[in-house]
Amino acid sequence: MKNLKYGTFAILISDAAANAVLHYAAILAQAGDSDVVDIPTCDTAGCRTWANVVLGPGVPLMAVAAPDDAMEQEDADFVEQLTIRVQSILSDTARHR
Repeated sequence: MKNLKYGTFAILISDAAANAVLHYAAILAQAGDSDVVDIPTCDTAGCRTWANVVLGPGVPLMAVAAPDDAMEQEDADFVEQLTIRVQSILSDTARHR
């Protein structure tokens, strides 16, 4: 598990989701683009919920290790969605060169 630091807030997310968000944010910054992303997380009661964030250049973002959670979800669908968005940006960038 990781705490995704977004401004003054920490969003508890899976390791896979944190890696995907950081990678996507880096690609967006390189492309000078931004996007709104619904990140899977859990509330203080441990119930599944979503955090809506804007990713783009100048948006400070970092992931910090959090205590492991036996209930951590893989978030495979979310990671796949961000991977598709990354590939789309990279292919658009390659086409415009």
